[in-house]
Amino acid sequence: MRAKDKVADRVAVIIGGGGGIGAATAARLGAAGYRVALLDLQKQALDATIGTLALGDSAMAVQADITSLGQVRAAATAVEERFGRVDILVNAAGTNTKQRTLDDMAPEQWKHVIDVNLNGVFHCTYAFLPLLKRNGGNVVTIVSAAAHLTSAGAGTHYCASKRALLAFTESINIEQGKYDIRACAISPGEVDTSLIDKRPSSPSPERRAAMLQPFDVAEAVYFVVSQPARVTVSDIIIWPSAQVSGTYVV
Repeated sequence: MRAKDKVADRVAVIIGGGGGIGAATAARLGAAGYRVALLDLQKQALDATIGTLALGDSAMAVQADITSLGQVRAAATAVEERFGRVDILVNAAGTNTKQRTLDDMAPEQWKHVIDVNLNGVFHCTYAFLPLLKRNGGNVVTIVSAAAHLTSAGAGTHYCASKRALLAFTESINIEQGKYDIRACAISPGEVDTSLIDKRPSSPSPERRAAMLQPFDVAEAVYFVVSQPARVTVSDIIIWPSAQVSGTYVV
């Protein structure tokens, strides 16, 4: 954040703001004084999140499919018309399928995961980049520990899409640093969100209780965006203690 900017003047756009990590991030940044714009495909989830935030005119919701560049561009126009600027972009939308190996998945499932997890991040970054360039700011992408440690359980398409986001984040820093834009890839281990329900088999309640919570990741987002402009935090990996130590209750 530039020294001349007040937090209350700054605008954070949260992709996937209707639930999970996105909703938790909106709550954290809203509580810190940022104005927030939430984008999500699910209008009902968006409306529910906006209601719980209770930020009044400091929050807005835009329904958009991030696999469509046209819809995301229209969303960027709506945010500009409402708030006049964008300082933070948080890419927190993601998906997976129950079929996760090359033997099991259909080509359509591969395409869907790549479209959301990789192309969707590109669309959002591309559409909001002109606004970010005006004042500098942050692009924070919620990646996954699967980007660093490929596993069959996470899925071939999921791991491929998430590892690509690491390179995409590096490219933003290399190309856009001259505009005071800083990018960070935050890679959580297992997080207790609805994405867990897409697994081939559901984890036990005990295991879910030991996972990261969405607000744990949201706190990391706040840490990144609250740093002064001279500081770039480019990569963070966050593990549930039980996962990294191998002490999960199965």
